[in-house]
Amino acid sequence: MGAIFLSASVPLPGRSPFDQDCEPQMIQSAVSALATVAFGRKTIVWGGHPSITPMLWASAKDLGVEYATAVSLFQSKFFSEEDFPQENKNFANVTYIDDVEGDLKKSLWAMREAMFKSTDFDAAVFIGGMEGVNDEYSLFHALQPKAKCIPIAVTGGAARMLAVKLNYVSPVDLSPLDFIGLLYRELAISPIDPRRV
Repeated sequence: MGAIFLSASVPLPGRSPFDQDCEPQMIQSAVSALATVAFGRKTIVWGGHPSITPMLWASAKDLGVEYATAVSLFQSKFFSEEDFPQENKNFANVTYIDDVEGDLKKSLWAMREAMFKSTDFDAAVFIGGMEGVNDEYSLFHALQPKAKCIPIAVTGGAARMLAVKLNYVSPVDLSPLDFIGLLYRELAISPIDPRRV
C-alpha cells in the first residue's frame, strides 16, 4: 500500500501570481478532506509547510487518529527550530535533512529528493501553493512516475496552474467543491475501509 504525498501551502500576500487567486478557505477544506479520506488508511508524507501542519494536526485530533503514525514529515535543517510549527513536537516521525551549503534551493531539493525516495507512493495531491508546488511536481514525477497526480485547481495558487498544465479536470459527476468525493475516488480509498488508530 503506497503513501500519499501532499504538496500544499497557503500563498503569502505579495507572492504574485500565486496570491492572486488563492482561496485560503478552500485550501483548508481540501487539506481537511484529504485527512478525512486518508488518515489511518494511508500514510500522508509532506514537507511540513507551517501553514499546513496545524491543519493536519487538528484533523487527526478530530478523527481520533494517532498523528504520529498517520503522517511522515520531512523538514530541512536549513531552517531553524523556531521556524518549525509547534505541532512538530506532537509526533516522533520527523525526518530532518541536512542543509546544503547554506543554500535554500539546494537544501529544499535535497529534502524533497529524500522524501520522494523514502517510500513508494500511490499518488500526490497538490493544494494551493506557490513555487514549491512546481518544483515538487517535477521531482516527484521524475522519481515516482507511476504515481497519480491530483492538482485541486479550485484552491488556486500553483495547484490551479498545475491542473492547467496537466489538463487535469475533476470528474464531471462531482461538485467542484466535493473534495471528499474526489479524493475517495482518485485515491481509490473506500469510506468503509477501516482506520488504523
